[in-house]
Amino acid sequence: MPKPPVVIYYNALCRSAKRYAVAYERFFNDQQQPVTTIASSASRHRDIKQLQQHCKHATECVVIGGDGSINIAANVLAHTATALSAIPMGTGNDFAYSQGLTHWRWRMRANVIQQTQTIGLVKPANPKFANQYFVNHVGCGLSVDLMALQPRWLKQSVGKLSYSIALLRYLFGRESLRSRIRHAPHWDDGQIVALGRCIGGGITVYPQATRQHTQLAWIGIPKMPRWRQMKALFKVWRGHIETVAALEYAVGEQFTLGDAEHRIELDGDIYFHGPATVSAVANALVVTLPQRAAQKN
Repeated sequence: MPKPPVVIYYNALCRSAKRYAVAYERFFNDQQQPVTTIASSASRHRDIKQLQQHCKHATECVVIGGDGSINIAANVLAHTATALSAIPMGTGNDFAYSQGLTHWRWRMRANVIQQTQTIGLVKPANPKFANQYFVNHVGCGLSVDLMALQPRWLKQSVGKLSYSIALLRYLFGRESLRSRIRHAPHWDDGQIVALGRCIGGGITVYPQATRQHTQLAWIGIPKMPRWRQMKALFKVWRGHIETVAALEYAVGEQFTLGDAEHRIELDGDIYFHGPATVSAVANALVVTLPQRAAQKN
């Protein structure tokens, strides 16, 4: 009886992704499993259509890329039996790293099992925008501004350090260029809702996160004097977000994020304008993990 097919989806902008994809093609061919390999394109819509077509009958989708690539695959694989296998690449892959997946060869070497996990759901208030899933975080204001401060050449030159450099550029840059979100009775420089432990670059914002429940963390960054904001964000940088009195921090099952004037980003890619309702959906995504990593989760 023939084995079910496997889909490999890789980020064409990552230097080593094609080489890793070829290695995984060889690995699955040695297992006598048919393989379809898809390179990312400039169109998210096109990539989703291709993945939907090829993952329909596949048992597994191996994603070689960063959190943006994982997000595209998760929006295809949600509520299906096809498992997602994350191979970390790019400037950051918090989804993979937070689950102990640090080496690109892990899927070839380890004994693996499949585990169902929670993913986040964003429902825009504007009906012309479709609902979207996310695997790590959704944000507006600060997190969107940081993306504008990370040109591609910087990411390619310094990798994960680009997030830290962008944060420094943000803190010492012109305040008039910052996004400001109305949050009565004050203004916020940033709002983030996190499902995973980290946002880009491994910055921890939700230390107690697991992918087995539907609790989300809300982080509000109010407008405040520069020196006070620097002090607060430095503590966040060091992993002590819950002790920062200057920030708003709450844990719950549903939050509202953003406003109609500012765009929202999911897992590091910018999508639509807010506001939006953010919640979590339990057991919505099947994930392939090494046995040891699954036991820790």
